[in-house]
Amino acid sequence: MSKSRRASPTRGTGPPAPAPKAAPKRPAFEPSRVAAEIVAALADAVVVTGIDRRVLTANRAAAELFGRPLDDLPGTPIDDVVALAEREHVAARERRAFEGEEQHYETKVVRGHGEERIVAVSTTPLVVDGELLGAVATLRDITEQKRAQETLARSEARYRNLFESASDAIATFDANGRFTTFNHAAEIISGYRREELVGQWFAPMLPDDELPKALANFQKALTGETGLFETSVYRKDGDVRTIQVTYSTPQRDEEVLCVIRDVTDQKMLQEQLIQSEKMSAIGQLVSGVAHELNNPLAGISAFAQLLLSEKRFPPDQRTAAEMIYAEARRASRIVQNLLTFARQHKPERTTTQVNQVLDDTLELRGYELRVRGIDVQRDYDEQAPETMADAHQLQQVFLNLITNAEQAMERSERDKQHLVVRTRRVGEALRIEVEDTGPGIPPNLLERIFNPFFTTKPTGSGTGLGLSISLGIVREHEGRIWAENAAQGARFVIELPIVAPHTTGDYPALTASTPITDRLHVLVIDDEASVRVALQRYLASRGHEVETTASGKEALARMREDAFDAVIVDMRMPDVSGEQLFQELKARDPSYAERVIFTTGQLVDDSVRTFLASTGRPCVPKPFEFSSFDQVLPARRAS
Repeated sequence: MSKSRRASPTRGTGPPAPAPKAAPKRPAFEPSRVAAEIVAALADAVVVTGIDRRVLTANRAAAELFGRPLDDLPGTPIDDVVALAEREHVAARERRAFEGEEQHYETKVVRGHGEERIVAVSTTPLVVDGELLGAVATLRDITEQKRAQETLARSEARYRNLFESASDAIATFDANGRFTTFNHAAEIISGYRREELVGQWFAPMLPDDELPKALANFQKALTGETGLFETSVYRKDGDVRTIQVTYSTPQRDEEVLCVIRDVTDQKMLQEQLIQSEKMSAIGQLVSGVAHELNNPLAGISAFAQLLLSEKRFPPDQRTAAEMIYAEARRASRIVQNLLTFARQHKPERTTTQVNQVLDDTLELRGYELRVRGIDVQRDYDEQAPETMADAHQLQQVFLNLITNAEQAMERSERDKQHLVVRTRRVGEALRIEVEDTGPGIPPNLLERIFNPFFTTKPTGSGTGLGLSISLGIVREHEGRIWAENAAQGARFVIELPIVAPHTTGDYPALTASTPITDRLHVLVIDDEASVRVALQRYLASRGHEVETTASGKEALARMREDAFDAVIVDMRMPDVSGEQLFQELKARDPSYAERVIFTTGQLVDDSVRTFLASTGRPCVPKPFEFSSFDQVLPARRAS
């Protein structure tokens, strides 16, 4: 039996099925065309060049970049669109691309109207079927990006230059108080290199008592506040400096910026100014009360002299009177020394006895030296000559050296302290030594102690300016000053050149006149009863006719009615001053003004000294010696 064949679905008795409807025919896929469209749509410029470095094709972005019509680009030499200075560079890059090495670089292209643009270029070789046809370059315009980068770089350079060249220290800290940046000024102030501090906590650099204040301000800064405070900081070498910190917050809760200024020298100058103002105030105060002090001292001294002039005075009472007289003179010298030191004084070189200036200075410190148990030894060269110097400035130097010696010996543990003040003539110079029995000066500090603001005293005990001022004064006198260690302490040595006194008549000396034998008619004008009475008794004992008054107005009235051979007048009077009285006499009768003798307790007052010098009349300072009046009273006037 033969095999049967399955019937075909189209065969059979039924009518044939209709053919299916054909689908629309799709165009064939062309990869090259799609690639071309993609390249054409790219935002970056694409340029294909041949081996001859001429443009084969380019996209719309390239035409826009070069500022040329797209149709004009094919056949254009690539050098035509490259900046002149860049052509050699671009050619070298293309040669390397032709050799199969992909290139990435930056260059400049020229637009149609001459504008240059900066582009980032990526170039690859173009190989088809193993044959090198040219190169494909992708260009991205980065002109604005580069300008922004350059602007940022300039800004950063300016910031870095400002940061590093700032005279104030600048430091930043993270939220934990660790240093993150540190400029050169901060290195100078702290003594640390920046690599030593970056990453370190700031707290160990501060004294314990200053840390709470610093931490409180740091917390304020983290919250966004700005502020200013002063604190102290330890330098790397252990020196303590005073700093002023201004803080702000570039990033809240993350970073704190501090501008730090070293105000140590400024604070010391302020302290020196305050001290100077105090001294000025003391000078004004002492000047105001000097007259009131000198008047009773003049009375005490005058009556002591009267008692001592009594021939029948018992010896035991004479001893008491001598003591009263000596103490009155001592009190007067103390007042004069204090006035001399405290007043504002213009440099003025006069004939000066250095031994006397040292004695006056020691007298100023006499009480302090005694209560501290310091034995003072004066080892003077009694033959030391006078020299031209400013006694007031020298007293300032000597007072500073003596005070420093006192303070040094206060820190010494010796039972008995000695201060030796020595003078010697060494060739054509005077040598002054101030030697103490203190702890001495460390050898490494001997050259530094004259530097401004340098001090070995505890904080608050000195400004560090005393020795530097002393150095300046001694140098003004063309001398030298230095420090050295003695056998038991420190010794400061000053050498001053011996300058011969002027012989031009600028410094006339008062010479004693011929003893007065004539009986004079004398008017004494003084508001102090003790001075009037004492002068009246003494002058009467010398055979003179004496009248007294406490009023300048009354004195002028008396001089209109009667003639006096001499008029002794105090410079300071409650109604009419000695200056006013003299001017009125001079206007009324110049010959009468020639009979005036002044007396005052204010000779250190510059205005008083200037006036007295202008009159040419003698002045007897209070407290006075009676014998001074014998020298200045005139001979009896002609009838």
